[in-house]
Amino acid sequence: MKLFPRLRPRERRLALVGLVIFACWMLVLGVVDPLWRHVAALRTSAETELNLARELSALLAQAPEIGRQYEQFGRYLEAASPEADRSALFSALETLARSANVQLNLKPLPVKEEERLMRFPVELDLEGGSHDVLAFTDALLRLPRLIAVDRLRISVVPARESRLRANLVLQQLVLR
Repeated sequence: MKLFPRLRPRERRLALVGLVIFACWMLVLGVVDPLWRHVAALRTSAETELNLARELSALLAQAPEIGRQYEQFGRYLEAASPEADRSALFSALETLARSANVQLNLKPLPVKEEERLMRFPVELDLEGGSHDVLAFTDALLRLPRLIAVDRLRISVVPARESRLRANLVLQQLVLR
């Protein structure tokens, strides 16, 4: 049985070569290219996992040193109790208010506890002269505590000139 019986031998060879080239192209497009792309994706994934494993092993190697440093500095992080931390924060805020000559109202908010962190949120209402309120906020940010200011609203008191009213929500962060 001859392939392409109506064609001359030279045309038959050309048709056969064309058919072989077409079959090879289909093989490349259908099998080799998807496999090549899959191998490239696997290689990238393996490199990512290898880098992650290297980073984790480096962290594990540093774990004893980190633990030793935590033991060394842990006494500075640990406080007597949450109530003592909160009362110390309130007394520091009242001292700042007296020194800045502002009227201060404190409203404690519920304590938020996380795994290694306690947050003591407090809402402050301040009223005083513009320089006094700004001096209080500046001194507040310079306190030797971890404090995050969540909200700060400053407005002018309508009845009095050069008087400001400020509303702050701040959180003292205490590492446990």
